[in-house]
Amino acid sequence: MSELSSQLDATRNTLKQLESEVTAIKLEHAMAAKGLENYLTNPINIYRLMKRLHTDWQQMERRVQQMSTQIRFNITQHYGLNFPSQEDVDGAALALVRLQSTYKLDVAQVAAGILNGIKYGTDMSWQDCFVLGQQLFEMEDYNNTKVWLRESMERLRRHQQPQHQDHSAPEPTILNSMEMVAKSLFQMGDFDTAYELSQRVLELDPSRIRNWHLSAKAANVVQGEIGEVAQSRHADGGYRLTQEFAHYEKVCRGEVSASAAQQRPLRCRYARGQHAYRVLAPLKLEEHSLDPLVVSYHDMLSPQQIIELRQMAVPHMKRSTVNPLPGRQSKKSAFRVSKNAWLEYDTHPMMGRMLRDLSDATGLDMTYCEQLQVANYGVGGHYEPHWDFFVDSQHYPAEEGNRIATAIFYLSDVEQGGATAFPFLNFAVRPQLGNILFWYNLHRSLDMDYRTKHAGCPVLKGSKWIANIWIHEATQTFARPCDVIRDNEVSLGYDIIE
Repeated sequence: MSELSSQLDATRNTLKQLESEVTAIKLEHAMAAKGLENYLTNPINIYRLMKRLHTDWQQMERRVQQMSTQIRFNITQHYGLNFPSQEDVDGAALALVRLQSTYKLDVAQVAAGILNGIKYGTDMSWQDCFVLGQQLFEMEDYNNTKVWLRESMERLRRHQQPQHQDHSAPEPTILNSMEMVAKSLFQMGDFDTAYELSQRVLELDPSRIRNWHLSAKAANVVQGEIGEVAQSRHADGGYRLTQEFAHYEKVCRGEVSASAAQQRPLRCRYARGQHAYRVLAPLKLEEHSLDPLVVSYHDMLSPQQIIELRQMAVPHMKRSTVNPLPGRQSKKSAFRVSKNAWLEYDTHPMMGRMLRDLSDATGLDMTYCEQLQVANYGVGGHYEPHWDFFVDSQHYPAEEGNRIATAIFYLSDVEQGGATAFPFLNFAVRPQLGNILFWYNLHRSLDMDYRTKHAGCPVLKGSKWIANIWIHEATQTFARPCDVIRDNEVSLGYDIIE
């Protein structure tokens, strides 16, 4: 009889946990239904959704399968849906940490759903924070592991612990993970966080004290091994540890700006471009820099044109890659997180008009330009500082020459983040629907202008859509003739990373 009572109690507790989780999911779905796009452009919602569909759902499946066979709901039937992979969940975790680092966000506020002072969604639970910390630990990001585990413990401390009130046991897999991470932190030498985490484990399940017999000798050995890994990770951080990268993040945050001497001659004005039609319909030109030239042309695409362009691109979108060394294949990289599609200009008459308008504005010949690239940067999407010209001549056909200029068509506004930053020029341009951002990558002498290094700042809230056109130097002799004296000296030295 006592065994039967125990089984009934266990089943009752499991049902209470499932009921609580289903209620929470329903509330989340109701919130998402009020504005799906707004919900899915929130980095916290994205991470929690990925975690819920990948990690939490598997745990729910196990609990249902362990229950009585009288429950005939087949939770394992997914009706052809593709659930997130571990790579997807890790990507969402890295996006959160990237935003936290770039924009100097307070972890407690991020966990509370607050981004730069604006409350966007529901709070993360202590389990959400813990699982994020555990992921970062497995990815050997130890500094961020500590802050997220501490936030998890702080939220657990404030938690009312309904499991204890209902006399139900915590999820064993969560406790196992907490125990494992606590031991690992102890072996790393982070005794404060390890002790706090272990105390929480023992509060939730006192019987686990038998597992805490770790010899000092083993701890020292493992601590040394993990210390070596941490050192090698720090050494491999490379560019992200440089002053240049730190300065780029400041530009993204708006903490630096161009000097008064740089800004004084800049104007917003009407421009006639290179076509007689523009006398009647002048271009709205905004100057960001005169040397090197960086300008915006406002209202160059209508909202309806942008909708059509995005619809044409969506079926062809793939994960963006970075240019390899000559002879090697392009590859995915954390350096660039986005999706893109390449479209031929004869796909739709509108694309031909985009080339025509760009030629009217700049005077450049569009005979040799690359296919239109439409790119989407979701939450946390970014492109670290880079040049658009090719440093190695093997990357482009000799008859077309290097990329003389870049034009970015902004196909969306972005609520927070997502600016195009020019670290060496100390300014960033925020995406504005329908605008074109244009600049020259090469000097008139066709030498590389290293001052034009730029980046796509991480998208903090929203979704960034752009279309890129890269124009090559062939046939530009009369459109942009060279000077009598070579003019590349001013940018020498900007190719050195400090």
